[in-house]
Amino acid sequence: MADDADSLDAVMQSFYRAHDPQRAIRAFDAFLTAPQPSLTAVYAFARMAMISPEVRAGFASMQARNPALVGAVLTGFDDPNFPRVGNGPPSPEELDLLWVDFFITGDLAPVRRIVGVLDEPDVVRERLTAWLRETGTGFWGKRKFKPYLPVFARCSFPIVFEQSRIDGPIDLDLSVALTAKSGQLKFAELPITLSSNELQRLAAKSAAVWSLRALATTHPLVATLCAEEATRPGGAARLHLAREHRQR
Repeated sequence: MADDADSLDAVMQSFYRAHDPQRAIRAFDAFLTAPQPSLTAVYAFARMAMISPEVRAGFASMQARNPALVGAVLTGFDDPNFPRVGNGPPSPEELDLLWVDFFITGDLAPVRRIVGVLDEPDVVRERLTAWLRETGTGFWGKRKFKPYLPVFARCSFPIVFEQSRIDGPIDLDLSVALTAKSGQLKFAELPITLSSNELQRLAAKSAAVWSLRALATTHPLVATLCAEEATRPGGAARLHLAREHRQR
């Protein structure tokens, strides 16, 4: 059995900084005994085998123990059915695979794709602005607006009711996702209905911010990239990448 130092997470996050084939092989040995191997783990070991001939040879030596699983890892991207990140906006699951690519190679291109999620349209802002304009600022509009004041306060929505607009800069997708994640909001409380696809994009934006902020504390390359990207034009969620924002 692999100890904590040889766990997949520990081996993976240090791979590009301290390449240690034997640790990777020990982690793979433990992985082969797992009852339900995760997609992320299969992807990670396949990426290691692509990068290091020594790691690949070590994995190949265990093929008799689980021919199908080891074969899938060794074949990797040569198999057209092997999981990979598509060209469109990455899902929360694909964000994990992008992080694996960075951990194994040290290439920042996958991390930049994760940052790119923060530039996606602010769906909640667009939908809520349309609702405000439809509601209006007259007597009936005020009556319709008033019951939602507690929800808007919990989500920190900077609404200017008299002008039927939302002030900024703030990413409302992220505000809703984080408020819901903390248990302070149920999506049904909002005056707008979000589709399952829209909810997935909110989840991806939240996961992108959380992972970038968390890994910036342990990976200097990510910290430098976050500091640079926080000052560049793009979605309002980029503000969460600034060091002073991360420390709150």
